[in-house]
Parts: sequence; structure tokens; C-alpha cells
Amino acid sequence: MNKFSKFTKALSLSAIIGLSFAGASNAATINFNNGVAASDGSGLTSQYIDPINGGLPDYFIETFDQDTGVPGFPGSTAYTDAGFEDDCAVNSVNGSPIGISVSGNASEIGVRQGLLPTEAAPPANDTTCFGYLTNNDSGTASVEFDYTNLLDFYSNLAGSGVQLGITYLGFYWGSVDTFNDFEFYSGGSLVTTITGPDLLNQLNGDSGDQNDPASNTYVEIEFSIAEQFDTLVINTSGVAGEFDNIVIGLSSRELPVPAPTGLALFAFGLVALGLRSRLKK
Repeated sequence: MNKFSKFTKALSLSAIIGLSFAGASNAATINFNNGVAASDGSGLTSQYIDPINGGLPDYFIETFDQDTGVPGFPGSTAYTDAGFEDDCAVNSVNGSPIGISVSGNASEIGVRQGLLPTEAAPPANDTTCFGYLTNNDSGTASVEFDYTNLLDFYSNLAGSGVQLGITYLGFYWGSVDTFNDFEFYSGGSLVTTITGPDLLNQLNGDSGDQNDPASNTYVEIEFSIAEQFDTLVINTSGVAGEFDNIVIGLSSRELPVPAPTGLALFAFGLVALGLRSRLKK
């Protein structure tokens, strides 16, 4: 079986330097119809990576299944529904070297298999574990996926002359509702949002339909390197929001090397700042 670790080990320093150069577009490009059938029975996945067969080395997948976790770093069952602990987990956290921080109210976030009547339904044709949100009939429920640690880890490998960022996100969005939305942040600032009505209007889908391909679709978003994001927030103000096979893709670009004079001035500036700091003490 193709483990999550296969994708992480493949992303060496040389691979990072050779990743695709992001386009110069200033707007995120959103596609709703580029997903492909997943080999593990989870419905749809990214065209760039499959839960079992793998794919391009600069893409990482969260399947919510225990058997895709990094060996030695078991997935977190903090959000797993009772009875599914042996099979389902958020498999990209818990101290992994490429750890992704997942946070939210445990009473509003679930990971499971199969239908939970009146609360959650798996995305169409998905027989594996999936994630879901419910607002418990009040307010807005949210879950945050913070990729800062992953970016820091690979940016350190890449070195100071390379800018590394997440410029691709794909996810299988199940039974899309008008009260679901996905938000993307960089350094705490909102980059873009995609809402349930956006998707339903594009595909002429019916809100909450558990079987219609127009309401269960793989969403892909391409960002420019200038609009890279580090945090994904999924929200729902109803019952429920379901998702699986969350895929991120990294891109890099080389940064201009300062001229010798610029480097000297920069070094002088650091010295001056150091002196100023000491004088204030």
C-alpha cells in the first residue's frame, strides 16, 4: 500500500528547487470538474495524486484513513467518531516532521465512515473515512488546517534563495450545501473564499443532494505564488459539511540575490539594529 510517507520522502531538496514556477496571474483559478476516480473507493481524488497509487512528489494528501498515515507518527483520533478509531484519523498531525495543525471544536468536527442519519453523509461513492462538520443546529462550525509547519520544514530544506508556498488545493466536496464555505488565509489575511452557492450555481446542482454529481464534486484551486496560502478554514452554518481527499501542492521560485553593495548595507543595518537594541536596555 502506498503510504503518506512515500510522498514526503520523495520531496527532497532537489525536488523542491525543481518544482513548477507559479503563474503570474493575480486571481485564483477554480475548477469543479477535474477530479478522477480514487483507487481506494473514496470517490474522487486529485488528478495529481491518488491515495493508493501515489502521484507527483510535490503533492500531499489527507485521506482521513489510518493506513495512509506516516509510519511512526500515528494519526490523531481526537475528532474520530466512536467505533471508528481503528480505521479513521486525521493522518497528518501528531508530531510528524511535516505535521499539519488541525484545530476546532471537537463537538463540531467528525471523522467516520458511512452515513450518520440527520448529521453527515459520505460524499458520493465514498466508502472510506471522511471528515465532516456540523453546527449542531446553532451558529457556525469551523475546522482549521494550518500548514505552517509543513511550509517551514521544506522551506528550510530549500534554503534562503527560494520562496516556497502552497499554490494548489484539491478536495472532494460531498453533498454541497448553500451554508458551506472554504476560506484560504496567508499570514492571517484572507486570500479567497469559495462558497456552496458558487459551486451549485456553476454546476446547476441541488443543495444537499447526496448522490448527484453536480453536488458531489472534486474542487481544484490554483493560486499564484503571490497568493499562496498557509491555512485552510472550512465552515458550515448548518448540518453538515463533508469532505475527503484534501490535496495540497507546493510550488517554488528563486528569489533575486542582492548585489554585493546591497548585502553590505543589509549587514550594516542589522548591526545598527543590534546596537539600538542594546542601547535601549
